[in-house]
Amino acid sequence: MNSDKLRKIKKIVSSLQVANTELISNYEEGYLGKKVYDVTLNDGSRRKLEQITKHKGNGDAVVIIPITIEDNFVMIIESRPNTKSTVALEFPAGMVDEGESAYEAAKRELLEETGYVPQDMYELEWHYQDQGCSRAIIRTYVALGCKKVKDKELSGNERLEYIEMSYDEILEVLNNKVDIGTEINDANTKIAFMEYTLRKKGIL
Repeated sequence: MNSDKLRKIKKIVSSLQVANTELISNYEEGYLGKKVYDVTLNDGSRRKLEQITKHKGNGDAVVIIPITIEDNFVMIIESRPNTKSTVALEFPAGMVDEGESAYEAAKRELLEETGYVPQDMYELEWHYQDQGCSRAIIRTYVALGCKKVKDKELSGNERLEYIEMSYDEILEVLNNKVDIGTEINDANTKIAFMEYTLRKKGIL
């Protein structure tokens, strides 16, 4: 990137950064809540900002890419009534509990949803869930050398099953080359798989 373009981008970023935030209202009851802020930017403009909260917090969560000793990926088939097919093929994922690190949450969610434990695990990437209306950060972890040690232990009203798939089988589903009755329609799973692929190919 040339220096002129870099300076232009930095100037725009600086002008759009938040100078002041004032909480106007706060509604939190049950799983979802909403905060409303009066936000002033460095360029002097003002606007109302609505922020969705989960469990009275940001709603930070983790996604796990579990890879077995045999180099298979552990995925889950989960009931998702809000989706078109009402069922989704996803990587294991879940919320970060209060006082819990994202790393600890990833290991816990993997064990709860699949009964697998990894030999090693590292953070692959992070992104905002929906930065237009949420502060929730999603962190993706790659869990290596996963081995089945116990039955899954689901919490609340979760309904899911796990299945091992090869890298090529996941690609077949993403490319609609095989009909499994549903599809990979979860944005976090797609982001995780694409990031993993780009790093695997040395692009990132």
